[in-house]
Amino acid sequence: MSDKSWQIDRRRMLIGSGTALALPMLDGMLYGAQKAELQEPRKRMCSLYFPYGVQMSGEYAWFPKGEGKDFIHSKPLECLKRYQQDVTIFGGLSHPNGRKMNGHTTADNFLTGAYIKPDGSGQTISLDTFASKSLGKSTRYPSLVLSTDEGVGEVGRRNTVSTTAKGRTVPPLVSTMKLYDHLFDKIPASAKETLRRKKSLLDALLEDSKSLKGVLGNRDKQKLDEYMSSVRDSEKKAIRAEQWLNTPKPKVDPSSLALDATPIESPEEYLKCMFDLMFLALQTDSTRVITYSIGNMRAGGSMASGFPAAITGESGVHHKFAHGNRTGKYDAFLASQLAYFVGRLKEATEGANSLLDNTMVLFGSSNSKTHVNRNYPLVLAGGSNLGLKHGQYLKYPDSVPLSNLHLTMLHGLGVQVESFADSTGTLPELL
Repeated sequence: MSDKSWQIDRRRMLIGSGTALALPMLDGMLYGAQKAELQEPRKRMCSLYFPYGVQMSGEYAWFPKGEGKDFIHSKPLECLKRYQQDVTIFGGLSHPNGRKMNGHTTADNFLTGAYIKPDGSGQTISLDTFASKSLGKSTRYPSLVLSTDEGVGEVGRRNTVSTTAKGRTVPPLVSTMKLYDHLFDKIPASAKETLRRKKSLLDALLEDSKSLKGVLGNRDKQKLDEYMSSVRDSEKKAIRAEQWLNTPKPKVDPSSLALDATPIESPEEYLKCMFDLMFLALQTDSTRVITYSIGNMRAGGSMASGFPAAITGESGVHHKFAHGNRTGKYDAFLASQLAYFVGRLKEATEGANSLLDNTMVLFGSSNSKTHVNRNYPLVLAGGSNLGLKHGQYLKYPDSVPLSNLHLTMLHGLGVQVESFADSTGTLPELL
């Protein structure tokens, strides 16, 4: 405990009725550099992706009518009306490189804008990883990568839209229980020894690679370089984890979380729990960058393929719903999940602002409708304290790349770069 009367231990709990609840990050818990940091907003970013686009016509057509501040919410987006001054809807944006790719491969470049060849080459760093280099310096986890599906998936059908600086797919966390443990479970006493052994193994691998490289041909050297790059990434993570070993994780009461929910048996409860955990990760400042992929482009091969049927009571997998232009009710459901998450962020205070004011939430797909890689359905919420202006529906011509939105977000997050991917500038209408 601190000996300063105005300082509050981060492990401080609210005790009542036999239940311990974590306090949010309070001003009194901060001191030194952290206290100074509070003078500036803690900038955060979330990216939420879903596949196959949206319903484009009929009662549930996704895009609004009108333009600018004079627009009418579509039926799927009616749930966002109450947050209108915190939300901007986009029309017309897409990745020019995505238009050259197969309709079921564009999830892979949603956050990179890269042209990805059929063999997987050409991939680059994703927006979340790029942002985490700046935003992730002060948190236990530089970023969180989440998905409904285990593993990285195959080329063109990845399970996550997040990539490393070298363009390699980042393995996601899927289980709500594992995510809860990752964020809030007690650090085991054996953690130091486990990390020590891991670092020793990584050091040995790096040392052995030096002698091995001298006897390999050029192609094998390239393969070894790729492998050792992953080893070096693992070493950096191990070093970072060691630095946080003596800092207790926040404590969060799990009783209000549906941690046993699964994508197959209870998709609504599962998604709500994931958004609750994402909110808690941001509120406790465990991370400031989160990416969540709700399904992939592998036709019926995703855990989320059955979500539309489960939500609507109709038969078929998500891919078939998309081809039949009947995703409207599911589109509305996904928008309601976004509204739920935005609502939680808006209700949570942080200094004179809300958590939402300091957080950008990008929500969207890399098709307008399945196989059409133009006019992505996109929503950006939050960030009003980061320079964003909302309450509008912004429509752009094909000549404006989605990377311009990415660059605008980076600038709002304090990452001052001249360009990102194939950007040609920022979106001044958003500022």
